[in-house]
Amino acid sequence: MTQVVSAGQSIGLVGLGVMGRGVAANLLKKGFGVVGRDVNPDALTWLASIGGRAAKSSQDIAQQCEVVISFVVNDKQTEEMLFGADGLAAKLKPGSILITCSTMAPKYVRDLAQRLAALKIDLIDAPVTGGKIGASNGTLTIMVAGDPLVYAKIKPVLETFGTKIFVLGSEQGMGSQMKVVNQLLCGVHIAAAGEALAMAKRAGLPLDTTLEILKSGAASSWMLGDRGTRMITESFDDVTSAVDIFVKDLGLVLDAARESTFAASMAHAAFLQFTAASSHGLGRLDDAAVIKNYTE
Repeated sequence: MTQVVSAGQSIGLVGLGVMGRGVAANLLKKGFGVVGRDVNPDALTWLASIGGRAAKSSQDIAQQCEVVISFVVNDKQTEEMLFGADGLAAKLKPGSILITCSTMAPKYVRDLAQRLAALKIDLIDAPVTGGKIGASNGTLTIMVAGDPLVYAKIKPVLETFGTKIFVLGSEQGMGSQMKVVNQLLCGVHIAAAGEALAMAKRAGLPLDTTLEILKSGAASSWMLGDRGTRMITESFDDVTSAVDIFVKDLGLVLDAARESTFAASMAHAAFLQFTAASSHGLGRLDDAAVIKNYTE
């Protein structure tokens, strides 16, 4: 592939969960074709209903697409998708481009880039932040690392679902490293918000007023504003991001910190809070449920 990817071309999309569905819808809206794959048959039915095409195998994607976006959950699913029983890596044409948007360990992404390069497949490391709403609205923040010439080819694809695209250099893994830093702060902010609101509850303060005061001044954060209402109303069943997601993501933070001999003490404290919540059976609830560590 030598030209910039443009509307009318078909893009492979593996992983049609909460984030992947928003991305698929925006690709179609901007004129791209979407050939999707997911282990959930309902997701494939949904894709067909909005004008996409369901892939029955990796070969279906490889035959129709030279650019594939991965929105699977983690490195384990990425490995299975690429090198498992119906692995995509062996079927993609030389010169194909894989865009990985999952939150994964930076070292795994660096190694993956080398493995794919041996197959003449280019990797763009492009994790995202912005959640379900950002994916649906096409306003995700994307953290990109990879060959500048390859990035230039697929930039129009990224622009269909991201409005803030930051390029972090040519070394794959640096996008994932940035996502690790992002998740460190997100996890700490959620856990700290839960602790503060639980302390206010213990002291008998009115929680709705407490939240408004905290949001109005220097103590505010995006996570407090977004998760705070769910915390005080205990609305944990409408999941935007689950407790277990932060068990995974903060685990990645600690792994990256260990690799670079960095003492991430705040991240470790937050990791313990999410792990405790998961161990109490709250893992599939919204991550705001971490407040229950203090209130029950």
